[in-house]
Amino acid sequence: MIFFKPENILKNSGEYRAFDEQNNCLGFCAFTFQGYEMKITELDCEDETIKEGLLRSALNLCANRNVFICYIPRELLSLACKKLGFGESKLKVEIPDALAGSCGGCLGKME
Repeated sequence: MIFFKPENILKNSGEYRAFDEQNNCLGFCAFTFQGYEMKITELDCEDETIKEGLLRSALNLCANRNVFICYIPRELLSLACKKLGFGESKLKVEIPDALAGSCGGCLGKME
């Protein structure tokens, strides 16, 4: 089983980390947020499914703080990001759209 835990949640920034049952860190996602916008600043995980979980966790935390738009740097793009609606020509998503439904492949979001 994989656990996603928020860490270092401050006024305008935070992290999510993924852990296995032995408490080994499997990856992390760092982000900043202010007003209606957030930005993914770091995303480190080898497994794309866990990476998607980290992203969804961060998006959900910020959505609960009235954040609406998420930006990601081009160098952090991966298959997990594309499943949420990000792409080479689309480096921002509306969080409700990114979190809606299942994966982006099913929703026709992938470029």
